[in-house]
Amino acid sequence: MKVLLSIPHGGSAGNILRSGVIARVLDAHPSVAIAIASPLATDEAFVAEFAHPRVSFDELPPHRPAGLEGRLLALVQAGYIDSGVTESVRIRRQEAVAKRSIRWIRTKRLLASALAPSMVRPATRYDLSDRLVSHAAAEALFERHRPDLYVASSPGLIFAEIPLLRTAARRRVRSMAIDPSWDNFTNKLLPVRRVDRLIVWNDLMRDQAVAFHGYRADDIRVTGAPHWDLYFQRGHTTSRQAFCRAIGADPARPLVTLTTTPQELYPHHAHVLRVMIAGIRSSARPDAQILVRLHPRDDLRMYDEFRGIPGVIIEKPFRPTAPTGDGLAIDITAQNQRHLADTLRHSEVVVNVASTIAIEAAIFDTPVVNIAFDGETPSEFAKSARRYYRFTHYQHITRHQAVRVADTPDALVEHIGRYLVDPSLDREGRRRVVAEQCRFTDGRSAERVARCVLDELAQATGTTPPCVESLVSSR
Repeated sequence: MKVLLSIPHGGSAGNILRSGVIARVLDAHPSVAIAIASPLATDEAFVAEFAHPRVSFDELPPHRPAGLEGRLLALVQAGYIDSGVTESVRIRRQEAVAKRSIRWIRTKRLLASALAPSMVRPATRYDLSDRLVSHAAAEALFERHRPDLYVASSPGLIFAEIPLLRTAARRRVRSMAIDPSWDNFTNKLLPVRRVDRLIVWNDLMRDQAVAFHGYRADDIRVTGAPHWDLYFQRGHTTSRQAFCRAIGADPARPLVTLTTTPQELYPHHAHVLRVMIAGIRSSARPDAQILVRLHPRDDLRMYDEFRGIPGVIIEKPFRPTAPTGDGLAIDITAQNQRHLADTLRHSEVVVNVASTIAIEAAIFDTPVVNIAFDGETPSEFAKSARRYYRFTHYQHITRHQAVRVADTPDALVEHIGRYLVDPSLDREGRRRVVAEQCRFTDGRSAERVARCVLDELAQATGTTPPCVESLVSSR
């Protein structure tokens, strides 16, 4: 039995490979072989880490829709964006208009509705392009491995995986996607595509896939987030003293962590850091220190002015690797994931712009302050941080009152100060977020995902899946 698995970048490696999903599948069924298609296949350390007698590696080439495929995708995209199915999509439309990144949205939607109405229906959006477009490299990959099941790291939102998803559909190979993010069904510029089996974290995501993307509830399995299992498991804790020593911090002083986002999404982190430095120095806790943890897509050079400032630590703790189709050249290793867990556990307050980190910090009961202001002068709404707090997915954080949202620099300093004085503030909101977003808190989500992979493989091949006890015992 053969599984073709695509790992388009280091993030998906962390979600699927380093969470132990594939190791459990291999342990549970001695007849399963797995072909990993990834740009990281040229990285010797990556290949050595996941080497196994029943694992092979192939390079996953970059892909950018063009020609007929690009034109068809533009019609699908326009139909989706113009539908306004969620508040996020409506805001994304405003962004596109403000940036002039997508033009003739309404015209394209009307054209698609008239000439190919299947392209504006959630369940059939990609049917026409799947019939008309083929990909030689993907066809060769399927021919070489002849998989019984194709497993994607996203339901069609990573361009490098589109040829494989399309080829699976054309060849009638059963497909599944392990969705990596809580905002894919409400917040993207493209609608997700149908696969035979969709894996999601929680009931909210399942309901969104049904309401907005043509899925049936029976097509979806809720498993929790496998890459967060270590947050709930014993034995993964580094002491505060050891963690602070590793990053160059003082364990006796409070730690406030700023986690950044890519510059194209929020270009004002340097301004925020200046505000934090000045505010902390003039506050009742001038001994507090600041850790700046850069996003994998953020640029270290943007923070050069802060190097050497006492009490400010800047890090980008990721392993460089082969560049991927979307330009990311960072691998999210198991050590990186443990370091993030330690960062969230040992920070007194975490500061960011509407990030998934809000959920992760809540798992450790660490307070979060969200930034809702821009640089020295406010930006128009379509380009402002303010818009992020109206996004559909993030409403499930703010409605629980799990975070404090700072509309001004002064409010940011005030909220940080309040949490430093009383970290129990908003604890109940954080608890509700963890229950709703994580769904499972037993640290066994990777086992559930592996169970789903084995079930799909059994259905694709007409065999009996291994017993659950066999899978669980392989931990």
